[in-house]
Amino acid sequence: KEYIERYIAGDISEEEARNVGFPWSLEGVKRTTSSVGGTVAAAVAVCEEWERRRAKDGAASALLCWGAHVAGGTHHAFYDRGEGFCVFNDIAVAANVALRRFPDSIRRILILDLDVHQGNGNAVLFQGRQEVFTFSLHCDKNYFSAKQQSDLDIELPENCDDTTYLATLSHC
Repeated sequence: KEYIERYIAGDISEEEARNVGFPWSLEGVKRTTSSVGGTVAAAVAVCEEWERRRAKDGAASALLCWGAHVAGGTHHAFYDRGEGFCVFNDIAVAANVALRRFPDSIRRILILDLDVHQGNGNAVLFQGRQEVFTFSLHCDKNYFSAKQQSDLDIELPENCDDTTYLATLSHC
């Protein structure tokens, strides 16, 4: 809470801004908070549609629900700090909202992280949480901060081609 309040107010240190990757600005606050809100809204919309379809037609029909939000994916942010161009972790916020708001429908969440960097923020935020499984497929030579432990981490060699990447992903 303290980090969020300080960030929104512009009361972050130079080191914190450097860890995030860009200086604080009101425009940055608006972009960051709207990105988190968009990811939460997309997750809630999918959960509501799932519940609507399940009530109407049964679980098989509900399995066709899906959604996306292209402005999110801020997987390097932690509880108390941002990192790697990620101020707040929209994925973690949306997962927690879905678990809290839809306990009868959402019992387990898979975070599938397919970025070149490990989803270190997600790994830390969900350590020891059985209701969230973190999976990160990333480059073995592209860590800009301390390596963390996801539920499943798969490291690919630097400069691997699409065939290797897709074959590895399809095997998982």
